[in-house]
Amino acid sequence: MLNTFLAVAVLTAPVQAPQPSLQWSACPVANAPELQCADLAVALSPKSERKITLKVARLPATGAKKGSVLVNFGGPQGYQIASLGSRTQIFDKIRTSMDVVTWDPRGYPGLSGAVLQCEWGFVRTPAFPADQAEFDRLAAANKARGDKCRDTDPELFDHMDAASDARDADAIREALGEDKMNFLGLSYGGTIAQSYARLFPQRVRTMYIDGTGNHSPRDWDRELGTMARDNERFMDRFFAWAPAGTEKRWRALVAKANREPIPAAGVAARFDGTQLQSLAFLKLRPGPARWADVMAAITAAEAGDASSFALSSRQPYPGLPGGGVKECLDFPRPANQREVARTVKRLRAIAPDTGAAFPLAWHLPLTCAGWPTPVTNPPAPMPRTLPPLLGAGTWQDYDSTRRVTEQIRGSRTIKHDGPGHNLFGAMANPCVIDHVSTYVTERRLPPRGTMCP
Repeated sequence: MLNTFLAVAVLTAPVQAPQPSLQWSACPVANAPELQCADLAVALSPKSERKITLKVARLPATGAKKGSVLVNFGGPQGYQIASLGSRTQIFDKIRTSMDVVTWDPRGYPGLSGAVLQCEWGFVRTPAFPADQAEFDRLAAANKARGDKCRDTDPELFDHMDAASDARDADAIREALGEDKMNFLGLSYGGTIAQSYARLFPQRVRTMYIDGTGNHSPRDWDRELGTMARDNERFMDRFFAWAPAGTEKRWRALVAKANREPIPAAGVAARFDGTQLQSLAFLKLRPGPARWADVMAAITAAEAGDASSFALSSRQPYPGLPGGGVKECLDFPRPANQREVARTVKRLRAIAPDTGAAFPLAWHLPLTCAGWPTPVTNPPAPMPRTLPPLLGAGTWQDYDSTRRVTEQIRGSRTIKHDGPGHNLFGAMANPCVIDHVSTYVTERRLPPRGTMCP
């Protein structure tokens, strides 16, 4: 009886469309006169009475408005509003019928009110610990670095995961007066998009992800192995281009560096095999125009000088910016050295040329071990009830993006047969922009197998 009553109530209750509540005014961003900004108070967490203020920005529709599209450009980083202001032209077709909206995320430097006072710069990736004592020292150092940041605002620090961003995004949707949202998640923005899809599947009208990692697998260890195979296939492109025998030379060089790091006198460094694998991959990513440089670096390192593998003299070693404040809450981390060693051994067997030298298997586990806040938004599958998604990716990230979209029946993933990253936002690929614009405005997907030059 109660279930029948509830069903009747749902059917007969009038549907109240959300009402806009944002007060727009000029945006404090240089060289972006079209941008309008507004402040929005959101809950710091579902269980907190504390409110924080987000700065929201929009590019108004140039024609009759039929809705809004929310975009996160990735990073993860602040200054999303500045990113929107610097690339307004990629939204010209969407804006014929939609406002384009973004926000400066909580915690990061930018225009929003709640900002953590942290070191947001480059963090060098540590070497894999040889034993539990080394792991414990590494975890203690990570905790000290995290505590220094957390002490500025513990409650905010503990709610910096992509799921908290997704809740902020839904508060923006409601403030915009939209019943459903169109979400563009570019690069790490795709992790926020996947988190939104898990929390608010009924609110998704369209969702586009671009060059993102799969934050929605059922088995994270299996996903790490699949990522290692992705990297190995990318490296195979280089070996197919390079002179015969290069792969054999590369494996010998990595093994030699693992026995004893190779000096890089020009940058005052020494590189082990994992560091060489990471640096080589980063240098190969721009595509064949740079591959001769990698060949020259291999030859020089064989002769005893690995300086040419360094990305810069100031930061010769592999690492990432941002401190892991969000990533450490979004991805699994190891509990001990044995777990690290087991994963590294497995990935090196899967991918002999690239091994475990990629961020989600190396940088994040080693810089997040010991983090003062536990993982709050771990990878998990998205609901099957979502409408069809659209994705796009390059040599570097097509496969990982496709593993997200293929979870939802009817979805499509556009392939760019070339190097690069972030086809819509950073590369401004005209073909991708056309397909995304049509999808968002008309809910019309491209044919299966679509390629963009």
